[in-house]
Amino acid sequence: MADLVVTSVAVDEAAEQLAAIIDEFKNMGKLWEDGTVWGHDTVKKAMDDFVEDWWVKREKLTTNLSDLQKKMAQAAEQWNDLEIELAASFDEQ
Repeated sequence: MADLVVTSVAVDEAAEQLAAIIDEFKNMGKLWEDGTVWGHDTVKKAMDDFVEDWWVKREKLTTNLSDLQKKMAQAAEQWNDLEIELAASFDEQ
């Protein structure tokens, strides 16, 4: 079985990507506010129904993703601090 290799770049990027996903979720409503993006009235009605049903789930997902992103940002900061400490301890020897 392969070893798991975690780099500071991977941890930092994960936190940044989660922030981008959260931003997309928060601004999703702007995509369909006036409904013109859907074109035909039948499609517009179906998408309006979907958007209304999805709203509650999206809010819950956004909250959970925000919590995860905060934890990932903390992990990234701690990971980077630990890497610096370990590098410094090798330099001292």
